[in-house]
Amino acid sequence: MSNVLGMVLAGGRVDELLCLTEMRPKSALPIFGTYRIIDFVLSNLMHAGISNVGVLSQYRPYALVRHIGTGEHWDFVGRSRGIRMLPPYRGFKASDWYKGTADAVYQNLSYIEHFDSAHLLIASADHVYRMDYRPFIQFHIENNADASVCFVKTRKRSARFGYGVIDRRGRLLDYQEKPTTPPSDWVSMTLYLFKTNFITDILQANAEESSHEFGRDIIPKIISTSRIYGYKHRGYWAYARTVNSYYNTNMDMIRKKVELQSWQIRTNLLERCTRADRLPAYIDGGVTDSVISEGCIVAGKVRNSLLSPGVIVASGAEVYDSIIFHDTVVQKNSKLKKVICDKDSVIGSECVIGGFGDEVPSAEFGDLLDSGITLLGRNTMVPDKTVIGANTTVYSSTKITATCIAPGSTLR
Repeated sequence: MSNVLGMVLAGGRVDELLCLTEMRPKSALPIFGTYRIIDFVLSNLMHAGISNVGVLSQYRPYALVRHIGTGEHWDFVGRSRGIRMLPPYRGFKASDWYKGTADAVYQNLSYIEHFDSAHLLIASADHVYRMDYRPFIQFHIENNADASVCFVKTRKRSARFGYGVIDRRGRLLDYQEKPTTPPSDWVSMTLYLFKTNFITDILQANAEESSHEFGRDIIPKIISTSRIYGYKHRGYWAYARTVNSYYNTNMDMIRKKVELQSWQIRTNLLERCTRADRLPAYIDGGVTDSVISEGCIVAGKVRNSLLSPGVIVASGAEVYDSIIFHDTVVQKNSKLKKVICDKDSVIGSECVIGGFGDEVPSAEFGDLLDSGITLLGRNTMVPDKTVIGANTTVYSSTKITATCIAPGSTLR
């Protein structure tokens, strides 16, 4: 696919994920125990044979830069291959911050022109799916499309998505971004393929506008004047933008809706071994329906949960329905239920976190945290015998002084 250049939109924080994206962009958020969300789009690009990729990042990019490295884990190393981080910059006219997805690509037109590819594939880094891009590219070329947008069918319509109306020939007849009443069941995957010359002209015109989004501004505007097609992808797809959707996407792994062995998703294995070479997981307790990563030590009970590398669950401790990030320690006789705990945290002994007060939504984030999930940010230190109710958010490195924290609380 030397005639296709890839660009990955990977810069956003996503406020709806609260403390989970306090210290990292969403694309670098751990998922399924051992992966990062961006691993899916990078693996898709690798399998499609797209050899040059630019990653557009801006919010706290260090986690992303460290994870991607040289790109060797996705085979983006070679004389004619490469992956490059493209942060915002201050130029003669350019702003020092990407003003939207279209502006992010516009600011990097020089990068696009350097490769002189016939087509430009733009993909969001915060969607979870396995897709062979080659049939999508072939569909685009065979229809002589100026632009093609990829869609997936949804069972439940939501105003959080963009929707397309596609005729039998594949022509995109209508596109609406986050409509109150969706016009179809076909949701945009934020995956676009453009003729390079076509999108270059469109981006230059859009630069003079006040809004700079592909879904909201560019796609609806060009439908009536250009050859725009909609490609229908059929397969698993998740957009883990909210706490609930992120939690449910992880649980899909346990429900066996996601078969990663057949997906061939790659990740940065070396990054996961920065503390020391990880030994195989050691289990001396009880584990049921869970994902236990390398380097974990489980002496207590784990059920229906995902443990990232290096997690320790001490004897007498119970971790149920939870997602625990790297190198977190759950000490003796503590009980965690429906908890998402960020990395490098320590849960003291005889603590009770989650499992009660599910009916009390977050007082500050009631529309985002109301299903009984408890969030603990990075480097959280929970003192012994602390009780924390459901729908509570504890931001990174917060010093916890109270022994009982009511459901629906927010601690900073």
